Amino acid sequence: MTRIAVDLLGEGLPFGPLLEALPTALDADPRLVLILVSPAEGVREELARLGISAGERVLLRSATHTVAGGPAALRQVRSRRDAGVRVAARLAREGDADAMVSVAPVESVVAAAQFTHGLLPGATRAVLAAIIGRQDAGVVLCDAGSATGVTADELAQSALLGSAYAALRFAVEAPRVGLVAPREALLDPARRLADELLRSLDLNYAGPCTVESVLARPESAGQDRAAAGWSPVAGSDRRLEVAVTDGYTGDVVLSTIRGVSSWERRGSAGGTDAGLDPAWGTLEDPDVRGGTIVLGVDGIAVHAEHTRGGSVDAGAGGLLAALRVASLAVRGDLVPRTRAAMATLVARRRALAGLAG
Repeated sequence: MTRIAVDLLGEGLPFGPLLEALPTALDADPRLVLILVSPAEGVREELARLGISAGERVLLRSATHTVAGGPAALRQVRSRRDAGVRVAARLAREGDADAMVSVAPVESVVAAAQFTHGLLPGATRAVLAAIIGRQDAGVVLCDAGSATGVTADELAQSALLGSAYAALRFAVEAPRVGLVAPREALLDPARRLADELLRSLDLNYAGPCTVESVLARPESAGQDRAAAGWSPVAGSDRRLEVAVTDGYTGDVVLSTIRGVSSWERRGSAGGTDAGLDPAWGTLEDPDVRGGTIVLGVDGIAVHAEHTRGGSVDAGAGGLLAALRVASLAVRGDLVPRTRAAMATLVARRRALAGLAG
């Protein structure tokens, strides 16, 4: 059985719509056990309305505090031991659950994962990985918004962690990795150093790539490959599976996808063609909204976005996607994979420092 602790408390938004996802999740995966972390009152009644009884496959754990996002996230996560996101993380750390999913603000989920599980050996920060792209041609974006500022070593960490995740998520042996960058004339020192470091690691590294190439539609007959999602620097006939960047840029990329998608829908409603392929995953897509995973920590933590004013379908769909990601990570041994990936970077650091072994 796969046991997932689900923080429904988050920052205190109504959790009723999220429960709509539970019958679907339980029916789709007979091996799934959910440990619902929520206020003591109201949950049993909501579950009964959905025909679910607390018992063998649905367990209840209480939490009393919410957490806010933004600059206060780390302080609140550390000080509120009984916050829902802390309780869920602790259940996973202590072995009562195999993974955690939380609807808390994403920065709070990152903080709880790093504070409770700790970083993997060799990692200096936790990073976020989100899937963007078409359903048949997804790309792991890493870092997708965990922190601002980055060093070449941290970009290498994101590349290794993202590659390990992409190998599991897309079932490919050697995911192709691209470093998101502007045109060559604008490359900053961190990315120039990262490019050199990535070429020295055991990665299927394609070189720098633009956001345009990452977001381009897959190749169709007669279409120029360099304009269709393939890295022009690599001369490859295969698309990228991993796009590496800093958290600031990653968050801007996701926000841009959301904005352009919203613009496209308004244009379509008015009878005009706005030009964005609607099959592309966006933040309105549950696979991005609910499937953002924290990498670089010694545990499995997944964020399920729960926005104010979101529809029942959006909230439930986001939670379903997060549960799928968490289950895949548990059953695919993601933590051992990422630990092994970080070990290669540690070995490279030692070699650069002239240390043996």
